[in-house]
Amino acid sequence: MTGISLNKPLLYQHASLRYFRCGEYHVTRTCREDVLLLVFDGTLRFTENGTAYTLCAGQYHIQQHDSCQTAPLPSDSPKYLYIHFQAVWDESDAVLPRSGVFDPSLFMPLMTAMDHLSHSRAPYIVQCAKFYEILSLLYQQRSSDSTANRIAAYLQDQYKNSITLEDLSVAFHFSKNHIISVFRAAYGMTPIAYANEIRLLKAEQLIETTSDSLELIARQCGFSTYSHFYRLFRRKYGLSPEAFRADRRIGQIKKSTD
Repeated sequence: MTGISLNKPLLYQHASLRYFRCGEYHVTRTCREDVLLLVFDGTLRFTENGTAYTLCAGQYHIQQHDSCQTAPLPSDSPKYLYIHFQAVWDESDAVLPRSGVFDPSLFMPLMTAMDHLSHSRAPYIVQCAKFYEILSLLYQQRSSDSTANRIAAYLQDQYKNSITLEDLSVAFHFSKNHIISVFRAAYGMTPIAYANEIRLLKAEQLIETTSDSLELIARQCGFSTYSHFYRLFRRKYGLSPEAFRADRRIGQIKKSTD
């Protein structure tokens, strides 16, 4: 598993909360530092060395130093904490993986404190201590391998397939009611709703970046029927998939001619 080594020196630099405007793009840059992103609302989109990433609430990602970051698509008003630092990347058990999940309600006091310390005259060692506290808690959540986080990781990996509560019950050896309860407590929704959110985000990206038929995109993203996809998409975006594609293409044409 590749990630930042927690057995080698980590050099904290600075941190801040960041709130995007509607339709704002991630900055295009080659960043010399590692950057930890902790998204607690909205959706953040960017590419890193050509690989596309979509981070929604409850997901973190570490952008590696000297990577080329671009944003071919706008983000959906994300709110997140970013922390710039320098680390050694490694493959071992004592690493914090490049990407993962976290509990925003648990981390919010830490993120707020980190932002306050970074913008105050707090001693550097105090800021470092808060940074290490955040990394430690992320590692503890990964190490404890909580049921909710394991379910979320499973859904992120299997979203293209049909997933039922019965499937999750068999995979994780818990009753359906227990799985719903622990997942809702951590993520504020049921596992099936979470899987559909992932599918919709993937579908949105494909609608904007490909010319594939909407029926094909629905199948590629794990929806069993187009009608189900259509209903959920319209509920989330307020537009049909067809109108959404037309609206985004008009926006892209306008942006290119400005």
